[in-house]
Amino acid sequence: MAQFPTIEPSEISFDLGGMNVSSQDTASTGPVLFRHSLSASNYEITANFDNLTDSQVKEIRDHYLGQGGSALSFLAPSTLWGGLDVVPVSATYRYLSAPSENHGGIYNSVSVSFSIIAGDNYLFLLIGEPAALGSEEAFSSYVFNGTAPFILDSDDASPATAATDTLNAGGAAS
Repeated sequence: MAQFPTIEPSEISFDLGGMNVSSQDTASTGPVLFRHSLSASNYEITANFDNLTDSQVKEIRDHYLGQGGSALSFLAPSTLWGGLDVVPVSATYRYLSAPSENHGGIYNSVSVSFSIIAGDNYLFLLIGEPAALGSEEAFSSYVFNGTAPFILDSDDASPATAATDTLNAGGAAS
């Protein structure tokens, strides 16, 4: 997995999101709050880099392009946090938007915003039973967002056969 360049930011700001809570209005007592999990989500960090050389700006730009913009996740060096112990070291990051560059002659500044993905990385295997298994490729995906259960529906598959779905998640009961 790719890693963001080891360039120390001049300034960072971060938002540690919030708990997964929804609110439902009631007729008499005010809203009722429902907690959907034991963890927070929607972590974000913005890093500002000042006094960068052209080659350092190119490193950040090339990394952004190498990740397909916000398509692929990546690791970040501890220098991004400047020694703060805020998120797990195993967290992965995605770009929220393209880096913003300001060129000022010899030295430049860049601002970058990331979404932080902390938690279990799930592996999903979908296998059509009678089909010959082709070459396998490892991947990671953060595809399931919403309200469970998620249903695999392969009724329109040709030929119409049962499909097996395997979800391996850390700490999940079988």
